[in-house]
Amino acid sequence: MRQQSVQQQNMATEQSIRRVANYWRNHALPSALVEVATSRGVDCSKAIVVKLEIDFPGMPRLFGMLLTESEKFIHFEIETNESHSVFEVVECWCDVTEGQNLGEHNRGIGIGQGALAIKVLREVNADA
Repeated sequence: MRQQSVQQQNMATEQSIRRVANYWRNHALPSALVEVATSRGVDCSKAIVVKLEIDFPGMPRLFGMLLTESEKFIHFEIETNESHSVFEVVECWCDVTEGQNLGEHNRGIGIGQGALAIKVLREVNADA
């Protein structure tokens, strides 16, 4: 199998981020996540979901990462009821922006995943 070029790898990563973001724009987020995000000043209609895991064994019922309209990456871990409609405990709500690769020109890997997520955020919000 032929190895993908850096540009092809970047395109695949961007498409993956866009697919997740669009899925959660078109499907209702768990209401417990929306409640927690809103209470912390995040407008879920203008943020994108970068990653969302639901009911993963050994983890809080909801965990993942949001990219806010202000381009902050938020890692979250939220324990909820079984239907994910009510949050019980917010185990983590952390700004992890500094840990993201926001570089546009990284040697050997091209555009950083964080920079690609921000690009998707801007495009999704421009289309809204």
